[in-house]
Amino acid sequence: MSPIDPAPIPTLPFPPDAGVRSEPDVGLHFARTAPRHLVARSAVAEVLITDWRQLGPDTFRLGAQWPRGHHFYAPVAGTWYDPLLAAETLRQASVLVGQTYYGVPADNHFTLTELEFEVVPGALLLGARPAEMRLEFTATDVRRRGGKVIALTLEADLLRGADFAGAGRLTVRVSDRRDPAAGEGGGYPPLPDPVPPAIVGRLDEHDVVLGVPASPADRRGLSWDLRIDPGHPVLFDHPTNDVPAMVLLEAARQAVQAACAPYRVLPVELRTAFHHPVALAIPCHISATRLPTHDATEDPALRVTAWQSDRLTFDSLVVATVCD
Repeated sequence: MSPIDPAPIPTLPFPPDAGVRSEPDVGLHFARTAPRHLVARSAVAEVLITDWRQLGPDTFRLGAQWPRGHHFYAPVAGTWYDPLLAAETLRQASVLVGQTYYGVPADNHFTLTELEFEVVPGALLLGARPAEMRLEFTATDVRRRGGKVIALTLEADLLRGADFAGAGRLTVRVSDRRDPAAGEGGGYPPLPDPVPPAIVGRLDEHDVVLGVPASPADRRGLSWDLRIDPGHPVLFDHPTNDVPAMVLLEAARQAVQAACAPYRVLPVELRTAFHHPVALAIPCHISATRLPTHDATEDPALRVTAWQSDRLTFDSLVVATVCD
């Protein structure tokens, strides 16, 4: 077992099937990224999708490149790609598919309502080059109103070369254009003190999204205040009306890591429901509950929830494996 801040472990000399291009990858390119507006990102450096094509009426193939040293989604224990790269890749792909193939206007807003994924740790090992990922997408539920798409459910298999790397499913709701200046300016709750970065697997307190609770009683359990920092260059890539979904997923990951400290864990399965938007101007509370396991060898599982104004806004089941 590895402690929370292990010394970096040398990467593999080559990624799985290095230099071998499996037949389904023929035609996918990884040389440049998709236009930023197609994946709802402002910074070019945050775009993961590189190529896309339609295979059938509701089936699609997309390519994505995962950097070996992302400044926020950094390698876990110096060995594995961060599994939340899978979540961000799925999110970006859903926006691109919605705009490119289902006629969603570029200024419409995509809101995640459900997201789940599971990954194969062996397929996430770092290699000598960035990982080239293939996503095989199927739209299983496309909802329209008045001829306009209002929701999409997409399922995907993730492959790295010939290796199955994981699978995911997400549902997004599409709404009309919002005020582009939303989220700019003040109106945010005071930023609580961060928990020690090492406890949540971080090096910089600027990347910590869990704050020390104001209530002394809450400090004794697995409970925190959400740190909403609209100046964060990755989590708040552009002005927004609500707390981005990836902030809540990061809170879930950090909560699980804090619960499993001092050992470092790799999230391998995550099933999440976003019940209500999390407002920027109101304090939000995060809590984690350990779920019972049959024996000590079973991967730890936790339920992480977010509450705002006494209302459940976010609910996530996270299964993690202890880094060996």
